[in-house]
Amino acid sequence: MTLLQNKFLKYYIGYNEFFDEIDKVSSIEKTSNLAFDIIKYDDYKYEIHVALAGIEPNQIKISTVNDYLVLDVRNKPLSVNKDVIHKGIQNNSTKQVFRLEQNILVDEANLTNGILKIKLYKKDKQTSPRKIIEIIEE
Repeated sequence: MTLLQNKFLKYYIGYNEFFDEIDKVSSIEKTSNLAFDIIKYDDYKYEIHVALAGIEPNQIKISTVNDYLVLDVRNKPLSVNKDVIHKGIQNNSTKQVFRLEQNILVDEANLTNGILKIKLYKKDKQTSPRKIIEIIEE
């Protein structure tokens, strides 16, 4: 990441945490078994589609903390009274975290036919007015 920062991003000041996070995320192994798509409709509208077959709405918790969207899925324990020949369906709770740009907000979420759709939108950034800096001679 250092080469990338030096060659292309040397004019970005104050983005150290952002570059560190990219470095950290690129080295993390996949910990969630959730399948999801992220869809961009235009510059202001996004959706995250998460496959959650067999999950009820009361098992899902969606929260935003700082600039993170946290999806927490709590699975109910299976009460199996029969011999299971093959166990392929996971039944453990899982968490998926998405990093959001500062001006992206969650609009709504709905669960239909095993697909959770989280709608996001980008609010307009407030631009700073142009400012001329006066040079003070000492």
